[in-house]
Amino acid sequence: MASRFSAATRFVRAPLSRSVARRGYASESASKHAGQEFPEESFGNNVWRNATLLAIAGVVWYRVDQHLTGQGDDKHPFTKWIEYHMTPSSENDRFNQATLEEAEKLAEYRLIAQDAQRAPIYRMRYPESFERASPRGLQVGLQCDLSDLKVRTD
Repeated sequence: MASRFSAATRFVRAPLSRSVARRGYASESASKHAGQEFPEESFGNNVWRNATLLAIAGVVWYRVDQHLTGQGDDKHPFTKWIEYHMTPSSENDRFNQATLEEAEKLAEYRLIAQDAQRAPIYRMRYPESFERASPRGLQVGLQCDLSDLKVRTD
């Protein structure tokens, strides 16, 4: 409690320049906009003009649309324009068929790769027995020459 009181008395005894510096930017924001005038806000802004123009454009579009579709055409001109810029369905079918064939090949390859098994590895229990045998004095047909054999220990 005494520390709060002593801190408050220090603030009161501080010079005026230090107390203003402690306030930071609080007093600066008011001085920046003091001489600046903002435009008057009202309901007569451009919003109403733009809304009116948009409503008129909607009515004109509706009337033109009724006139164009009332001529007996089976398709709307906008629909014809979209169909003109679209890719033909026959080309899409060819592309889809090619993609399907590639997917089938990949699936077959994956099945083959899944079913594949590594060749069995036969490991000897004591591989150092190759090095203990003498390459001399072998009887014919009982052993093979293992002098150039390198035993993998991994």
